[in-house]
Amino acid sequence: GVAKYGAKSGQIIVMNPLTGDILGMASYPNFDPYDPYNEYLDEAKTIKSEIRNKSITDNIEPGSVIKPLTIATAIDLGKINVDYQFVDNGPEIYSDFEVDNWDKKHLGRIGLIELLQKSNNIGAAKIGTLVGAENLKNYFSKFGFGRSTDVDLEGEEKGYLKKDFWSDIDIASVSFGQGFTATPLQVLSSYTVFLNNGNLVRPKIIKTIKKVDGNDISYPNLIEKEVIKPETAKFMNDLLTRSLKSNESKYFNLKKFDIAGKTGTAQIAKDGKYLENKTNALFVGYLPVSKKFSMIVRLEEPSTSSYAAETAVPLWMDTASELINYYNITPDINN
Repeated sequence: GVAKYGAKSGQIIVMNPLTGDILGMASYPNFDPYDPYNEYLDEAKTIKSEIRNKSITDNIEPGSVIKPLTIATAIDLGKINVDYQFVDNGPEIYSDFEVDNWDKKHLGRIGLIELLQKSNNIGAAKIGTLVGAENLKNYFSKFGFGRSTDVDLEGEEKGYLKKDFWSDIDIASVSFGQGFTATPLQVLSSYTVFLNNGNLVRPKIIKTIKKVDGNDISYPNLIEKEVIKPETAKFMNDLLTRSLKSNESKYFNLKKFDIAGKTGTAQIAKDGKYLENKTNALFVGYLPVSKKFSMIVRLEEPSTSSYAAETAVPLWMDTASELINYYNITPDINN
């Protein structure tokens, strides 16, 4: 995927969303752990960037993969209902900053499915404003942001979620995945809420330590208290499935399986400004029927296209096809 889409780096994490078991975690470029001297760039022992496990060390603005969490928060609090609609007639101003959609297009009155299909920033910002700063802080913290997952791997970052005063532009930006940072693992973990009746399942690397005396040590599943109500989680599963059927990635979708998920094309900031045509392309998704696995793909600065729908999505679908064959998952769509 990194080679095909001309990316700087790439990561894929596959997990069991019901238990938190990390089934696979890959990053490229990588290094040979059997050649310890290969980890240094020079005699001064400058560490190669490849040594970092970017799935847990890279704090990135995750972008539009966060919009479902904003919607779930608003639904759970009763700030909006499932039939919510809003009017998008153009850019909106928050704290003297202009917020616009990624494609500069405005579609008038639309609902939640169209918000996710078109990845509409205006709608996400409006919903976030209805939710308010304190509620967003509270729910996003419960989703796992601003704190480490405690996955027991060295070098895990916890991301950044502002704790003090949020201005209007802070609220709007966080609502569509900018203005805060998270690791790819945190993002994938947050989606377990939709598959577990509203409970967050924390990821784990070690399942069991086998001992020669037979007294094996098993590590329990780490399930946190309810983040959203079960009925909210059920609605979000349905919304994420329906929205993906006709969004910008529909040409790559698997034909015989329902997929629930969301793309994210997040701008990259440097020196206080967002870079032109430099993005992190992400896709988070899962099989809502079998629930056998969930997966995140992140491509750093893909050059063939800056859009996740044209890079991260086809890579996710190709990998999912292999996993479906591996697990021998029965198709859930008859066509």
